[in-house]
Amino acid sequence: MVSVSKLMAARGVRIVVAAVLTLVLFHFVYVQNSLNWRSSKTSTTRPPPSAPVQIIAHDAVATSPIPPKSTEAAEPKSQPHPSHRPELPPLPHNVKTAIAQIPDKVWHSAKTHHVSENQLAWINSWTDVNPAHREELLTDASGEAFVEAHYQHTRPDIVEVYKELRIPILKADLLRYLAVLAEGGIWSDLDVSCDKAVADWVPPEYKDQKIDMIVGLEFDLDWRGPGTEVASQFCNWAFAARPSSRNLQVVVDTVIRVLKDIARTNHVGISGIILEMLSDVVNVTGPKIMTVALMDSLTHLLGREVDDRDFAHIKHPKLVGDLLIMPGVSFAALQNGNPKDQGDALVSHHYEGSWKQADAEAKERKKEMNPPTVTARNSEYVQK
Repeated sequence: MVSVSKLMAARGVRIVVAAVLTLVLFHFVYVQNSLNWRSSKTSTTRPPPSAPVQIIAHDAVATSPIPPKSTEAAEPKSQPHPSHRPELPPLPHNVKTAIAQIPDKVWHSAKTHHVSENQLAWINSWTDVNPAHREELLTDASGEAFVEAHYQHTRPDIVEVYKELRIPILKADLLRYLAVLAEGGIWSDLDVSCDKAVADWVPPEYKDQKIDMIVGLEFDLDWRGPGTEVASQFCNWAFAARPSSRNLQVVVDTVIRVLKDIARTNHVGISGIILEMLSDVVNVTGPKIMTVALMDSLTHLLGREVDDRDFAHIKHPKLVGDLLIMPGVSFAALQNGNPKDQGDALVSHHYEGSWKQADAEAKERKKEMNPPTVTARNSEYVQK
């Protein structure tokens, strides 16, 4: 017969063993589920071609740290300085990206998340060539939510201008600058495809240099002389920058100032600006104003005048200050006649933009409203 003490001891052993097995089983299930969840959150696998690219929703707009809002009672504040916006900290040095300090992220925008088959193919080309990159598509609705989430606390003037703009192309131009300024990455219009891996964009001699922003020449022209505006033009259908880019901040501040000046000159609010009031979209929010602003930014940085002479007819990428300027072939090969002595095309622009027709029609209406006067001079007619 087994003694009571032995039975009690055996029962105790069985209880301990059962408890240990239960804990082991629970730990295994928990860890497995946790690993599966992390895998699903960090997977870089792109959805099949028929699936839409990722859409930024109102509750998921802040994908990078942004300055926390104050918990103190709200007090009347003076209007912030045009360039006042706390900079995001640089990416940790142990975070390896294709281009140092520029997130592996490609931005696009569209009216809705529905895009054409051609556009979807061009969008997907970015992750075909760069599997580690992710893509974000901002729609009209999510774009406004994004701007409000990132700028309302520090730059309410930007949010006010953006929300009041009624001309789609002006809003689309401003959004691209604001998106990349907020979180960094690469901007790509829907009609731009990637031809070369982003990791190969920067030449070896600049890999360890501070690159704040990357742009490519759309028009590669000669300097026109002292006191003239920059003749060349950088394209804005594709560019890249760090989060809180110093150069992009100047571009945004310039665009906001020009829009306010147009509204003031025409005695309307921002919402009252129409295309007929503009000399040309490119001079207000587009690539020309971006180029002029970047020249001003570099002039301030370097303490000397920066103009076309710093980069005209370059055959290879050139770092001017902290702006890496790509030759014409890089982002605008077709526009520059497909040159053979400037290296490889990095992207292709397929010229499907719809804003140009609306801009042309507005210019025609402006001519009808303000017909040119004609005077005689030396037996010739001269339009004024």
